[in-house]
Amino acid sequence: MSTTNEPTTHAGRFLAKLRKIANDRGKMAALRRGASEATQRQAWPVIALLGEDIGNFAACTVGAFFAEHPEDENKSWSFGTTCRRIALEGVTGYDIPDSFDKRFRRLLACDTAVEVAAQFKAWVRFAKTKGIRVNYEQMFWDLDGWEKRSDDIKLQWARGFWPARKETNEESATQEAAA
Repeated sequence: MSTTNEPTTHAGRFLAKLRKIANDRGKMAALRRGASEATQRQAWPVIALLGEDIGNFAACTVGAFFAEHPEDENKSWSFGTTCRRIALEGVTGYDIPDSFDKRFRRLLACDTAVEVAAQFKAWVRFAKTKGIRVNYEQMFWDLDGWEKRSDDIKLQWARGFWPARKETNEESATQEAAA
């Protein structure tokens, strides 16, 4: 029986390896090039060094985004929740600005993992700018399983972005008093 805190999932092991090289500026620069089809070949040696197949789209993409914004990721929420936090950063209230709502709807309209990754690029940059953490392990699983379960992934993201509002007793009492 193992008592170590070693990650047990493929994505978790990959992220652990990424964290170990996070301070290597050369490797991180090479990984950032993995986000572009024109320069992704420059990331392949690092991806291979991390034990991944260079043809693994999820590994190349997540490696590039992690290298762009290598903050400790929050493992408790979906990418939809991350997008919501980005949209509401600095906004009073719970209403998502139209620009972020439209951007998120474009993400949900994606049909392929390549299209999703293109949309992720802007969201990860927003996260970096606003200091919002990203769940890269979940991002890996979402990209890796896109072809088989994209509808479920989109639903999970949408639930995170547009969570059901629950009335508090105070809100109920205020509404009843106004009626």
